[in-house]
Amino acid sequence: MLEQIVEVFEANKERYGSPRVTRELRQKGIGCGENRVPRLMNENKLAARRKKAFRPRTTIAGERVAPNLIKDLEPSAPNQIWVSDITYVSTVEGWLYLAVILDLFSRKVVGWKLGGTLEAELVVVALGNALALRQPETGLYFHSDQGSQYSSDAVRKFLTIIGANLSMSGGAFLIVCPW
Repeated sequence: MLEQIVEVFEANKERYGSPRVTRELRQKGIGCGENRVPRLMNENKLAARRKKAFRPRTTIAGERVAPNLIKDLEPSAPNQIWVSDITYVSTVEGWLYLAVILDLFSRKVVGWKLGGTLEAELVVVALGNALALRQPETGLYFHSDQGSQYSSDAVRKFLTIIGANLSMSGGAFLIVCPW
C-alpha cells in the first residue's frame, strides 16, 4: 500500500495530501480505509507542499525614477494632484488587475481600467479615461508608487505630453477612500 501511495504522491509533484491520494487510489480500484492513507503518509513524512500565496510584484529595484513631489503639498482645488495605484482582484476566471486614478482634492475616481495583465498599457488607458472626464491644466502632479508600470516609458511619455509632473512615493502606498 505504501508503494502505491508514494507513486501517487510523487506523480502529482508532492502536492497531493491524504484526501486526494485516497481518492486517486480508489479511482484506480485500490481499496483503502479512510484513516489508513493519512496514517501511512504521516509515518513516512509524506506531506503535501503548500502553495505560496500569489502576490504580484510590480516595483523595480534600483534608483527611484521620480522624487516625491507632493510630500508637503495639499490640493486646494480639483485637478491639481492625481494619485494612482494598481490592485488585483480574484475572479472565477482568474486574476484581474485594476488601475485607479483619484483626484486627491475630491477623492473621486477620475479614471480606471480593468485588465487581464499588469502591463503599462493598463495605466495609460486609465489616464486616457481620466483625461476624457477631466481637463487638468499643465502642472498636474501625478503621484504613484514605484511600480514598473508607472516608471515605464509609455506612462512617462503620456505624462510629458499632457504636461504633468510625475511624483513617486518611496514604497507602496494605500489610497484611502471615504466609503
